[in-house]
Amino acid sequence: MTLTQQGWYQWHAPYDDLLSEHTDRLEVVQQLLVDVLDDAPAGPLRAVSVCSGQARDLLPILISHPRGAETSATMLELDPLNASFLHGALGSTALTDVRVVVADAGQSDAYAGAVPADLVLMCGVLANVDLADAVRTVDLLPALCAPGGTVVWSSHGDGLADVDAVLARLEDGAFARVALHRTASYVVAAHRFTGATAPLPAGRRIFTFRTR
Repeated sequence: MTLTQQGWYQWHAPYDDLLSEHTDRLEVVQQLLVDVLDDAPAGPLRAVSVCSGQARDLLPILISHPRGAETSATMLELDPLNASFLHGALGSTALTDVRVVVADAGQSDAYAGAVPADLVLMCGVLANVDLADAVRTVDLLPALCAPGGTVVWSSHGDGLADVDAVLARLEDGAFARVALHRTASYVVAAHRFTGATAPLPAGRRIFTFRTR
């Protein structure tokens, strides 16, 4: 079953309801993204959005934040309808250094040329993978992050059962907690990378979304 068949374009529909849990979670993610850009050192920045979907989290921040024009961003998205949405949305902005890459972010090769990044956005991933894949994803992060870079991530639904294990894996490694917002229905967090960037492994399967 492909991602398109699973309806990942339609998955974004609840974000059109301004009173939904989805929009509450989105607002928390966006505030953390603003905080990351506010605190970033002067100079060019690099960002990568993992399974970016329609980028309703990152794209509005890049448009509105003063550091958005200094940010080179890669949006990895496998679903062709979502990728088309992104191309159309970008066409109406003044952003000139944002690229949409139609690729499977569950494969390590998808990140070649996009990392190491100062901001790694990983929302919509950990909620849709099993714990073994979540651990492999966390273990890949040192290859995705530039020294001092920040990972902003979220989880909800079935993924909430794995949050404590994810936090332990991050914080037992080279990631320091910057923020953690935890409710009964979702978790949004930011962690800063305190280590040295690792080589990006080639040809490795990192995660596969659960079928629906």
